[in-house]
Amino acid sequence: MSSTITHFFGQAMTGQGIKNVYKEVMNEAKTVYLLKGAHGFKISELLQKLGSYYHDKGAEIEYFHDPLFEQSIEATFVKAPFSILFLAASNPSLEPIIIGDRDHVVSLYDCLDEQKVSSNIQLHSITKLKQAHYEKCFSSLSKAIRIHDDWEVETRRSMDWNGLNQQYADLTKRLFGETQLGKSAKLTHRLLGTLTPEGARDTLQSITQNLEKRLFIKGYPGTGKSSMMKKLANEALQRGYDAQLVWCGLDSNSIDMVILPELNFCIFDSTEPHVYFPEEKRSGDEIFDIAKHCHPTEAEENNINDITIKYKAAIAEARHFAKLFTEEERKVREAIDAALNLDEFNKRTAELFQY
Repeated sequence: MSSTITHFFGQAMTGQGIKNVYKEVMNEAKTVYLLKGAHGFKISELLQKLGSYYHDKGAEIEYFHDPLFEQSIEATFVKAPFSILFLAASNPSLEPIIIGDRDHVVSLYDCLDEQKVSSNIQLHSITKLKQAHYEKCFSSLSKAIRIHDDWEVETRRSMDWNGLNQQYADLTKRLFGETQLGKSAKLTHRLLGTLTPEGARDTLQSITQNLEKRLFIKGYPGTGKSSMMKKLANEALQRGYDAQLVWCGLDSNSIDMVILPELNFCIFDSTEPHVYFPEEKRSGDEIFDIAKHCHPTEAEENNINDITIKYKAAIAEARHFAKLFTEEERKVREAIDAALNLDEFNKRTAELFQY
C-alpha cells in the first residue's frame, strides 16, 4: 500500500487576523527544521521536493499550503518513521523552542544578494501598498465576523437546545458506548481552509480520504456546531481516544471538524462556505441534522436574509483586497528569488535529504 499524501492550509485569514497552528504541529515532530530567510517561491519548491523524497522512502506526508498562493507549500511534515517537520519560518516568523535537540535553524539569509534586493527601488513602494491592502482585507474580515455574530443572535432565539443535547448524547453512546481506553490521549490541531484571493478554499476531501465514517453537520450559524464538536473532542480525550481539532478558516475561535483516528471517524460543519453532502460510493457518509432543532419565525427569517446579504458583501470585499495584496506579495517574492544564489541555496539545504 502506498503512503498517503494529505493537504492542509498552513495559515488562515480569519476575522481575528492570520491564524496558524505551526507551534502545535512542531510539538508532534521529533525533529524540526526552521528555514529562515529567502522567503520566495524557491522555498516552496524545496518543500515539495522534500515531500517527494521522503514519500519515496515510504513515509506519510502532510503538505501545508499558503493561503495566498494555493499551489505553494509553507511546510512539509514527514510522518513515521521519520517524524520531521520542515517549515518556512520567516513568514510567519517562528523561532526554535527546543534548541539543538528537536529544533534546528537553517539560515538562508546569506544565499541572498542583499545589495540586489535593497537596490530594487520598486520594493519600497510595493511594501507600502501591500500593507494598505492587507489592513483593508482584515478590516473587512473583522466586519464579516461582527455581522456573523448578529446572524447567530437570530438563530439562537429559535433553537431547541434540549433536542440538540439529546442528539449529542445519542451520538456519544453510538461512538463510544462504555469504552475507556487505557492510554493517554493525544490532541492535535490543523486548519480546514481559508479565504484565498480566489474565494473560500478547503482541503476536506484530502483530509478525510482514508476515513470510513464521515458525519456532515447541517445547521444554521449559532446553533452550537462548534461547541458540540469541542465537547465531543473532550469526551474522546477523557476516554483515551486521540482527537484532532480542525479549526475554522474565518473565526479563529471556532472549529469546523473533529477527527477521531482510532475510530476512523470525523464530524464536520458542511455548511457555507464548505458545503458537502454524502457520497454514494462512501457507505459511511451520513448527514447529522441539527437544523431540525431550529425554527426561526418569519420576522427572524427576514432579519437573517438581510444579515446574509451584508455578510456576503463583507466577504467579497475582503477577497478583493486579498487579491490586491497577493498581487503585490508576488512581486516581492519574485524579487527575492531573482536575488537568490541557487548554488549556495542548494548547498545549504542538501543535508535535509540525507536521512
